[in-house]
Amino acid sequence: MGRERTARWCAWRRGEAERGGVRAELVLAGADAGRRTTPFAGDGRLRPLWDIGLRTATGEPSLAVAALWVEDEPVLAPGGSATVRLAPLTPELWQGVAVGDRLTLFESAVAGGGARVLEIVPPFRA
Repeated sequence: MGRERTARWCAWRRGEAERGGVRAELVLAGADAGRRTTPFAGDGRLRPLWDIGLRTATGEPSLAVAALWVEDEPVLAPGGSATVRLAPLTPELWQGVAVGDRLTLFESAVAGGGARVLEIVPPFRA
């Protein structure tokens, strides 16, 4: 009856209130261009890698992990777009991310999509 998704949403928002997060507009690569050929559930279980602008000592991208929640849609298919929420697994790596930044999603060595940051959601401070 939808209670599992509601429970996952409540847990997601609790984590967002504690650690903050990022809202972004995501466009997935089409099935012909990216690794993904099937839709994925948008309930926070997917934890892709993101190019957020960090670099290694040799100049290669240093990717960061963030769980992904799709707003207003239960699934997102290849080639689709949606507003998403990202929950960084290492929030301190994401401190330099700002509204308007472009992020690249990776589920393999091939880019699986791109996102534009809409909002930085700060942690709640009592």
